[in-house]
Amino acid sequence: MEKREFKIVKRLGEGGSSHTFLAVDDKGIKYTIKKAKNNNDNIHELLGFENEAVILEKINHPSVPKLVEKLSDGIILEYCEGKTLEKILLEKGTLSERETARIAKELTDILAYLHSKDKCIVYRDIKPANIIIDNEGHVKLIDFGAARIYKPGEQNDTQNLGTLGFAAPEQFGNLGQTDPRTDIYCLGMTMLLMISGVDIKDFEKVKRYKINGINNVSKEFMDIIAKCTRPDRNDRFKAVQEIAAELERYPARVRKRKAKRSIRIVSLAVVMSFTISVLISYGNDIKTFAVTDLGRRLPAVEERIGYARLKIGSYIDDILGVE
Repeated sequence: MEKREFKIVKRLGEGGSSHTFLAVDDKGIKYTIKKAKNNNDNIHELLGFENEAVILEKINHPSVPKLVEKLSDGIILEYCEGKTLEKILLEKGTLSERETARIAKELTDILAYLHSKDKCIVYRDIKPANIIIDNEGHVKLIDFGAARIYKPGEQNDTQNLGTLGFAAPEQFGNLGQTDPRTDIYCLGMTMLLMISGVDIKDFEKVKRYKINGINNVSKEFMDIIAKCTRPDRNDRFKAVQEIAAELERYPARVRKRKAKRSIRIVSLAVVMSFTISVLISYGNDIKTFAVTDLGRRLPAVEERIGYARLKIGSYIDDILGVE
């Protein structure tokens, strides 16, 4: 097989110990090259590339870049056209509820594929920087450096990896190895960021949004996010397919709730309108009755007010010691 030559076009990004480049081959086809930085402390990055290559070799999905070639100091991947969700959010601030739900639904499709492999793949690092929105508006999931194979019976992960704010509690504690519910937590935090623009590391503000909701975001959608991001993984959705189903069903519940509210408002308006109409129709009779009734009751009311005034005055005199 003829070896291809790759020419670096530009740098796409930089991590703690790696660079990412856009490259083209001799046919002008674009690729992504990830390479370790030239330093004496890149052994972990090289192991990360090896891990990513092993994971990608097991994946064949249109929304995940294919592994093209392994290098001594990195990997070459299929290039994904488009913008990262991180860049889109920097430009727009937030996304609409509908757009957030659409992107989340596509992510559940990718995660369902990864989780359903014979050897379940846990991605562990869902965040806007790792999500590409291509030119047709569809989602691509990139950077599998933190991904791992789920190993039944293992007590803990070999390495604790993840991004602060997005990572589930079990990613940084001795709470058992990560599993598909870990990705559910990361997805929920990403959804929260998309819809609110909150600094995901501001734990107090994140907590307030979860409790109080967000303006112009339905309670039903916030309930989905809340269930995704519960600290105890046993309280989250059990599988991403459940999230996908909820994202399909919840708009109908929103419409039903709004319809009920509209019916209540209309009903109240009808009752008030009827009451006002009656008052207007019988206004003179009601007025005559009220004046007559008041004339009978007024002397008794005046007597009670006078008696109360005397009691209050006496009570004040006692407090002030007046004889």
